[in-house]
Amino acid sequence: MTRITANEFSGATFRPQQFIQTERRNSKLNIEQLNLFVESSPENAQLTHDLITQVTMDPVLKTGSDYYELDKDQHRKATALKIAKMALYMEQDIQMAFKRYRNHDVVKSLQTKDDFPILTAKDLAVFDKRLSIISNQDPQLGTRIGVHLGLFGNCIRGNGTDKQIRYWLQEKGALFMKGIYGCFAMTELGHGSNVAQLQTRAEYNSKTDSFVINTPDLPATKWWIGGAAHSATHATVYARLIVNSKDYGVKTFVVPLRDPDTFQLLPGVFIGDIGAKMGRDGIDNGWIQFQSVVIPREYMLSRFTKVINDGDGGNPRVVTEPTLDQISGYSALLNGRVNMVMDSFRFGSKFATIATRYAVGRQQFAPDNDKTGKAPETQLINYPLHQYRVLPHLAVVYLISPVAFKLMDTYHTTLDQLYKVSSAGNKHQLKPVSIKLKDLFIDSASLKATNTWLVASLIDELRQACGGHGYSAYNGFGKGYNDWVVQCTWEGDNNILSLTSARSILKKYADLAKGNVQESESFRYLSPQLVMDVLKGTKSAKLETLEDYTEVWGIMLVKMLHYCANIVKQTKSTDSISKHLVMVSRFHAFHSMLRAYFLKLQSPSDSHVTDENSKKMLWNLYRLFSLYFIDKHSGEFQQFKVFTPDQISTLVQPKLMALLPEVRNECIALTDAFKLPDAMLNAPIGYYDGDIYNNYYNEVIKNNPPEADGPGKPEYHAHLTTMLRRGFQESEDLGKLGT
Repeated sequence: MTRITANEFSGATFRPQQFIQTERRNSKLNIEQLNLFVESSPENAQLTHDLITQVTMDPVLKTGSDYYELDKDQHRKATALKIAKMALYMEQDIQMAFKRYRNHDVVKSLQTKDDFPILTAKDLAVFDKRLSIISNQDPQLGTRIGVHLGLFGNCIRGNGTDKQIRYWLQEKGALFMKGIYGCFAMTELGHGSNVAQLQTRAEYNSKTDSFVINTPDLPATKWWIGGAAHSATHATVYARLIVNSKDYGVKTFVVPLRDPDTFQLLPGVFIGDIGAKMGRDGIDNGWIQFQSVVIPREYMLSRFTKVINDGDGGNPRVVTEPTLDQISGYSALLNGRVNMVMDSFRFGSKFATIATRYAVGRQQFAPDNDKTGKAPETQLINYPLHQYRVLPHLAVVYLISPVAFKLMDTYHTTLDQLYKVSSAGNKHQLKPVSIKLKDLFIDSASLKATNTWLVASLIDELRQACGGHGYSAYNGFGKGYNDWVVQCTWEGDNNILSLTSARSILKKYADLAKGNVQESESFRYLSPQLVMDVLKGTKSAKLETLEDYTEVWGIMLVKMLHYCANIVKQTKSTDSISKHLVMVSRFHAFHSMLRAYFLKLQSPSDSHVTDENSKKMLWNLYRLFSLYFIDKHSGEFQQFKVFTPDQISTLVQPKLMALLPEVRNECIALTDAFKLPDAMLNAPIGYYDGDIYNNYYNEVIKNNPPEADGPGKPEYHAHLTTMLRRGFQESEDLGKLGT
């Protein structure tokens, strides 16, 4: 007898391919228009398609099912090779961005010519997009490069002078991953989110015009520093500025760690690997300690705080721009938080596609009313419970897209304004820019926390919806979850970010009494008229018009903020309402997501959707998102009397359950609209052709050849045969085993 191989079973009972092909034939949606909607514009959609094709076909960058078999050392070796390849793409992308300088070697000019412009975020847009896409395929690679460019690089860009930006990023070559490779040394063993209390010291020595960097004790050891263990030659170090024994708080410094030619540690620098983690083994997270490491004064990043030595060596001065100094230290984190919202869209679309296709192709159990025993088994997606388990997550992904692109655009425009104003020294323009920057901090914190939580839940809940096959490493959910959930912790723990965001929103609510009206679109629910109407009871929640599905969250926020403000008045503290504040941040994110989606879909020129069936389905996803989370948070909606218990059971839940079959009918088309190739999914139960069993079986056999008779048995078989062949023990011998 020979074993059954792939493609040899009759398939009379199992018809996953036919199910999925039938769904596609019967679809009434316009896939191209849906893709334009989630990718923001035709130009962006084309660029996304081209970059996905490149990264999935590049022989160095592509991943296959063997990716799930690699150990830590293999992941790090593979990641290093991929970083080197991405560096070449970086040079290519910059050359293209500056093709107007066709008479120059752009990279060489950027490094050597003083009059060559400093690159802006717009100039790096193609590579940033490439990095976002590669992060969906190989998150650890995206992080390794993101630490260097996004954290190390943006720390310099956000806190350095123009001269320092040009020196470190362009002349020294960091921007091109040439010359130096950076890491971001913020967190310490004893402090993470509380940046203001970091303890690493940078003491100014006026006689030598230099700083001495020291780690004063064990908790001040820099910890979790991506790239530190083996790769980084330099670090942007967050340390307390000490001048004439006075502590000026935490500032940022560029500190060399290793000789770039030999990779030997420099004197006074001690580094180690922090060891095994849940995921992202390709990242060499490390710890760093400094003992009397001397750096020049010019290595302190000095856009907003400067140490000035007049030359006499005895009376250095510290000059600070107070309007922006406090928030400038966090500017490097903004890029990461904004990108994590975009990552939430891309990562979520990947796993929503896998689980949805599997739910359509997989059959389980015959209908209850089958009396013959011959009826075909039911597709998972046709069970109402399975629709409830899967389809709201598909709506989540669609709702993330518009707000992710909007947040990214706001980030770039606001940071560009900040650089221009601070470079020009135009102090009267600093205040409006600082207001925009603070609003960006609120929105990015709220959206980062909420969406990384949502996608963490999405991955695990959809993994469970795929049953046992979801637990297989080859279908991506396990590694995907382990790689993803760090997003809920790094660059701002989600609970801390939520509290910070909500406290700022609560302050905005309190400021209404002082006549400070919020003009930002993000806080439109804080309009004086709406607040007054809600508190007087003349404005109540309803679900009649499309706009109502957004406004209901604004009404909820007003009532919660009013409650929180009263508690704070009584207790003079926000600690007792921390749970409510986390919800305020979450609901603010929901409101922002629904509002961005509503405005985009309402405008044909912005949405690029003219097909009526497609537009109707997109509105269904909008309603589904709002209703799903109202139901999920029905306790809060009842507690604050936005809805009564009767309204939850007779209005919200029936509308929710009625939408699920409508979305189910087009679920394959909705996932096809993401246009993710199989190489990006890297999960055989979710491949485009729907041939679940052949695809999955082939990947398993490829990585685990069938057992053969004869030699080659595992060594531990000897232990098992010894166990099976043992004789019975006498009772007195068994008693001795317990002594």
